[in-house]
Amino acid sequence: MIRVGIAGIPYHAKGEGTEAGIRYLCSIGLSAMEVQFVRNVYMTPKSASESGAVARECGLALSVHAPYYINLTSSSAATQEKSKDWIMKSLRIAEPLGAGIVVFHPAREKEPDILKQHLSELSKARKKEKIQALIGLEVTGDAPELGSVEDYMDILRDVPGTDIVIDWSHVHARTSGGLRSKADYEAVFDMLKPVKKNDFHMHFSNVEYKNGREVRHLPLDGQPPFEPLAQILKERKLNATIICETPLLEEDALKMKAILEAAD
Repeated sequence: MIRVGIAGIPYHAKGEGTEAGIRYLCSIGLSAMEVQFVRNVYMTPKSASESGAVARECGLALSVHAPYYINLTSSSAATQEKSKDWIMKSLRIAEPLGAGIVVFHPAREKEPDILKQHLSELSKARKKEKIQALIGLEVTGDAPELGSVEDYMDILRDVPGTDIVIDWSHVHARTSGGLRSKADYEAVFDMLKPVKKNDFHMHFSNVEYKNGREVRHLPLDGQPPFEPLAQILKERKLNATIICETPLLEEDALKMKAILEAAD
């Protein structure tokens, strides 16, 4: 199954909050939503449970994006510890929400051993608390920073409960426009085969970049192209959730859904 949804609350939702957003997305035919904890984990277990029940009622898959301040390889030990705290808070809310994965940008400094150590600790805590949501490592949009697909391979192999979140706009930015053709997308899937073959969580947007760094997300009318990705998902019969992060959110998510349907 391929699900398509958006990051955050849809622009045209009737009402406020996560539940209203879920109901609206279901009404227009989208099937996923990433709950955004941009600055803090604002949701209570009670409200998470209520939102999760609404999502289950209409068959919409939920995920969580943890706060953006996370940096598990910071030179500050206090920042590392605070980052782990934010991730655990996000995981604990993901449980009553019924979210399948907690997404975050794990690091900036290229300290893979430090990152792996912290993720191993989080993995053990997740297991101890019987949390089902996966620990989702998002590919980042800055080439000088840790966060490429290659950077996560050993972690996916060695740390239980971790998963990769392929942000295709970030892959495109950090490779200075490296996603131009179907073969470019296939190379990423083929690279991941030793550690992951199916059930992908993805972000997609067009993107402006400069010198291997993301500048901003753009609407779905430029680069990287979405059509080759749609073709690969259908040809390889992959399960995937695609979260639209363009400025137009549900409008572009519906375009993605139409492209996927046309790829049959």
